[in-house]
Amino acid sequence: MSKYYTKVHVQHKDGSLARSVKVSLNISGILSGGATSNSFTDNYGTAIIGHESRGTAKIIVNGTTKDTIHVPGETTVFV
Repeated sequence: MSKYYTKVHVQHKDGSLARSVKVSLNISGILSGGATSNSFTDNYGTAIIGHESRGTAKIIVNGTTKDTIHVPGETTVFV
């Protein structure tokens, strides 16, 4: 079980929900950072990603960096 969770909502540019999209975080930090396991968005375009550290993270959607976020947290990205 993860210590922290970050929620990422993924939408297409037309506003429709992005279902079954692969999402991960790459958290900054020499000792505590790194990449999370992949999560997939649900029918509502939401992925909940578990992680062990806090800080600044890049949001990676289908292999492409889309934004940064302070984790844990919640945000919306567009693909």
